[in-house]
Amino acid sequence: MILAFAFVSASAQSDEKLIRKGNRQYKKSNFTEAEVDYKKALETRPNNANAQFNLGDALFAQQNYDAAFEAFQKVVEMSPDAKLKSNAVYNMGNCLLEQGKYYDAFNIYKVSLKLNPDNANALYNLEYCRAHLVKSKIHVVQPEHGKVEASETEAFNGQRITLSAKGETDYALSSYKVVRADNQSVEVQMNGNSFEMPKFDVLVTAEFKLAHKIEIEKNIKNGTVRADKTKAVEGQQVVLKGIGEKGYMVDKFTVYKSGSRNDTVPVNDTVFQMPDFDVTVTATFRSALKVSVDTVSNGTISVTDSLAKPGQNIGIIVKPDKGFQLGDLRVVSDKDATESAPVSDDNVFQMLNSDVTVKATFVEATDYYKVEADTTIEGGHVLLNVSQATRRETVALRNAPEPGYQFKEYVIHQVGDTSIKVQPLGNFFTMPDFDVEVSAIFEKSEGEDQQQQQQNQDQQQDQQDQQEQQQDQQNQQNQDQQQNQQQQQQQNQEMSKEDAQRMLDALENQEKQTMEKVNEQKVRQQPKKKSDKDW
Repeated sequence: MILAFAFVSASAQSDEKLIRKGNRQYKKSNFTEAEVDYKKALETRPNNANAQFNLGDALFAQQNYDAAFEAFQKVVEMSPDAKLKSNAVYNMGNCLLEQGKYYDAFNIYKVSLKLNPDNANALYNLEYCRAHLVKSKIHVVQPEHGKVEASETEAFNGQRITLSAKGETDYALSSYKVVRADNQSVEVQMNGNSFEMPKFDVLVTAEFKLAHKIEIEKNIKNGTVRADKTKAVEGQQVVLKGIGEKGYMVDKFTVYKSGSRNDTVPVNDTVFQMPDFDVTVTATFRSALKVSVDTVSNGTISVTDSLAKPGQNIGIIVKPDKGFQLGDLRVVSDKDATESAPVSDDNVFQMLNSDVTVKATFVEATDYYKVEADTTIEGGHVLLNVSQATRRETVALRNAPEPGYQFKEYVIHQVGDTSIKVQPLGNFFTMPDFDVEVSAIFEKSEGEDQQQQQQNQDQQQDQQDQQEQQQDQQNQQNQDQQQNQQQQQQQNQEMSKEDAQRMLDALENQEKQTMEKVNEQKVRQQPKKKSDKDW
């Protein structure tokens, strides 16, 4: 595929030298090496839109379309150049088109044409997508004990349809079911409370089951307990959260059959599966030990838990400044300075029976090791914030499931040897002294009602927030800024139906000519792309 490239002027700046080096690698079809050079240029100057654009091209050439889409989206966020924005949006459409996402690509090409009505290739690709769109009907079959609604009565293939459900008194949604209208043995994959419309009419229904109450025991000492739902059907997952008073933390959760304290339900850390009866939840709290962090230079140190109990595993998050790496890392008892807790190479220690302080030093970096993302994962992909790291540096992890899948776990191993594993610590891992590849396992997700899905997402976000709070303040501000920019870009990209109609009406004659060309060629297997490379 031939894409538009960002222009790089001759300059003595190191980031532009890296871009030119990446361009040379790209011309030789060394796309992986080009990607590395563009990323290095962005490390030197993060707001370099040209490097960001060409990074998207390198990722696209490696068929890493999701990552390429994000790269081009960042160009739109950071660049004031209208032409570069237009080309970036056009390439975002190409990323979607290569994945067969005709509906989403169609809408992106409309945005591209709004930015640049003279983009004949975007117009061609828009019509190519239109030729692949089929509108089908959505029939809702109302089940017993509740009501189901769909966001649309008919939709194009690839359009995401959201379902909502409300149970009768004492009933709750167990699952949604979407099948082909003329062959009910063909099921459509649900992703939480939504599904992607196929190229045929569908029947939508749901199953409701008798819901059981989840009550919190009264007069719990030294803290409070919350559950992520007040009612649940048998088999649903319930997540608990304990909030200790000052100086206290959860020691143990207990779930029992309401009215029968000896009839308990197994609890796995903070999660239990709802049984076929009402339950009551309680917890015991204990005095917490403090984990403090000493002042350090040339980097930052934080911990996964600032309150702990003896024997609890605590992870240490290590973030050296650029050009530095971890030198020494110790955990010393505040009660006895001669007592210390051993720290593993993964930066984990077991809590002593006293308050402790984490001490560290940083030295000049001597060796960097590569951090690569597996691009062959089924059901989603992993996102990395760095391409290299020093030994014992903490690397943050993110994951992006595809529709119909949910994240299960990360898998990290030495490059070239899958038998040598690296253990992740939640959404982080500690860099070893060798190059690593980060992969992940994604499972097909099961349907659940909208409220439950949101509650589960909120719980996952709470856990992630607890870890992210341990990062230095500047990193958090950067993440917030990126999120705000992304939200703003999404708002900027929104296009009203009236605007789209006016634009398409104005291009009616051009579209007619384009469609004639499409029909003459019997709809090519590949859509038309730009032929010019503007380096």
